[in-house]
Amino acid sequence: MRDTRYLISMLEAEHGADVIRSCSQQDWPRVIDAAARHKVLPLLAARAVDAGFASVLPASFAEMLSESAASASSPELTLSLVHHRNALRIADLDAQRVELQELLHSSGFPTVALKGAALLERRIWPNPAARRMTDIDLLVIDPAHAVPANDAIIDFGYRMVRPDEVAGDSIDHDDHQEPALLRDDRHGSVEIHSHLLPRFARHALTRESAVRGLSAETEGSRLALADVTLHVIAHARLADRALIRADLALNSVFDVGYLFDSEPSLPAMLARRRLPRDVRRAVNVHWAAVESIFGVNTGVTTTSARWWWQCTLWLADRPRLHSLYRDLVMVPLFLDRDRLSIRDGRDLRGWDLARSRVSHFVRRARTAVEDAGGAA
Repeated sequence: MRDTRYLISMLEAEHGADVIRSCSQQDWPRVIDAAARHKVLPLLAARAVDAGFASVLPASFAEMLSESAASASSPELTLSLVHHRNALRIADLDAQRVELQELLHSSGFPTVALKGAALLERRIWPNPAARRMTDIDLLVIDPAHAVPANDAIIDFGYRMVRPDEVAGDSIDHDDHQEPALLRDDRHGSVEIHSHLLPRFARHALTRESAVRGLSAETEGSRLALADVTLHVIAHARLADRALIRADLALNSVFDVGYLFDSEPSLPAMLARRRLPRDVRRAVNVHWAAVESIFGVNTGVTTTSARWWWQCTLWLADRPRLHSLYRDLVMVPLFLDRDRLSIRDGRDLRGWDLARSRVSHFVRRARTAVEDAGGAA
């Protein structure tokens, strides 16, 4: 069984329920692990509830299970608990989004929602509790408002995430590209963005031109759907060469698939927009993924994008090979002079730069071998 392709078959709207009900008890741990790895465990849980495999837990029973130190004893119970916890998380995150946007607007710092917050605001997902969401992303209309907006949120009772905080249930550091703020009595965290494309995308494209020509129009207090789509794709496929690393980003594929369901003209809208080459490649591959999983035709996907998506799926089911490949394609980035100089705290040139590159390459090679062994 190829875990990723089997997982995708479970997530299909039409035949997924049959696949879920036919999955053996021995295969469930691998499927659940794959769903967590590809950030679609809440979606799998929601599909399992729809299929009658998992259940909507009574609040009192779910609370008792949540307080227990014991692990769930069956895939049915595991998925039921995942669904319950995510439903509570999503409801609280949406409530926080409304509170914070009203707070910032009244303080003179209007914002629009990005990524999961924007999808939640528009009810893009048929079942909001099926989407994995760790934080609230808000874009300030005026980039100069980013710092005072953060200050206003802190005054409202939030605090900065500490560097030592790595709690998978509440804070996902790998997802944060801006300073993260949280309240200890609420779910998740909040990030204030000053640009439509994230910082790592602008770095990957090497110039500020990554944000030129991008519409910042809002529909009332909401970002235009095309910009919501572009932001989702940028985060999924432009993070430190994520596209050429062939990262799967299944969660964002469903984001864009549901956006396409909501507005079928989105592919044509983005096709007409002038975009930097790397952004265009990311958009094309994402549409190829949507076509593959949703069984639709966007009318804009290239043959090379379809080929790259199939290559991504092939690598996703071969963790050891994928791990080695990821480390290989990251070598030029991690040996970049600017990055090494920042790590060393001084401007590296000549022999100092050469020694630093050799030293860092050896460390990365050792890590690559360890990662490949762990992925076996």
